[in-house]
Amino acid sequence: MKDVNEKKLNKEVIFKLLPKFSDFSVNLEIFSEIGSTNSYLLNKDLKENELSICLSEKQNLGRGRNGKIWQSPKNKNIYLSLSFIADLPVKKLEGFSLFVGLSISKAIKKLYSIDALIKWPNDLFLNGKKFGGILIETKNIEGKTLIVIGIGLNVLMEQNKLIDQSWTSIKIENRNLKMDRNELVAAIISETMMNLEIFKLKGFKYFKKEFEYLHLLQNQKVIASNYPDEKCIALNINNDGSLNLKIGNKKNKVSSGEVSLKIQK
Repeated sequence: MKDVNEKKLNKEVIFKLLPKFSDFSVNLEIFSEIGSTNSYLLNKDLKENELSICLSEKQNLGRGRNGKIWQSPKNKNIYLSLSFIADLPVKKLEGFSLFVGLSISKAIKKLYSIDALIKWPNDLFLNGKKFGGILIETKNIEGKTLIVIGIGLNVLMEQNKLIDQSWTSIKIENRNLKMDRNELVAAIISETMMNLEIFKLKGFKYFKKEFEYLHLLQNQKVIASNYPDEKCIALNINNDGSLNLKIGNKKNKVSSGEVSLKIQK
C-alpha cells in the first residue's frame, strides 16, 4: 500500500476538501510541469468573482523574492498560486503577504499541530530554517486589482544541493508525520479565502496580534541590506504590516520593498 506521503496532487480530492465560497466560483488546474504558476495566472484571462487556482508538481521557472530561483523538484512540494480580482487599490494591500503567511501557518497548525514561524515579510520557518515563501503580484484591470498569491512550500523534500541557504521541509522536521499534500493545499486555500473578506474590510491591523505570536524576527539582531555596517534589531510590526527596525540608536519604520533582512548569527 502506498504511503499517504507519496500521493500525487488530485483535482477531485482537493475540490471535495474545499468549502463553498459565497463570493467566488472556483477554477482549479493541476500541471505535471510548468514554468511558473504565478506567471501562468498573471497572463490568464480571469472573470470577476472567479478564484483561479494553479498547482504544479514541478516548476522550471519558479521565482522567489528579488528574482531568486525557487528550486522545485517534482512530486515533493507545493507550488501553488491563487488569483482573483478585487475592488481594492494596491495601497489597501499593505500587510497582505503577512496575512497570507499567517493563513498558511494557521492551516499547518490545524492539520499537524506545528508552529510555523513567519519571517517578515514573506518567508516561513521551522526550527530556524526556511521551508516556504510567498510571492504576491498584482496587475491593474480596468480600475480593479488582479491579485496573484504565489506559495512555495517544502513538504516532502529531503535533499537538494542546488539551494544556497539553510533550508528544511515539513518532512525533515517531523519524520513520522503522515501528510497528504492535497489536504494541505485545501487547508491553505480555505484559510486564506475564508478570511479574505475580513482583510478587505479591516486590513492587516485585525490580524496583527495573531501575527506577532509567530513573528520570527521579533527582538532579533539582523543584517539589513540597506544598512550593512549598522547594528540592527528587528522590533514589532505596525498596523500596516511595516516593521519597526532599530538602526544604531534610532527606530525606523521600514516596508517590505525597502529592505531585506537576515538573522545575525
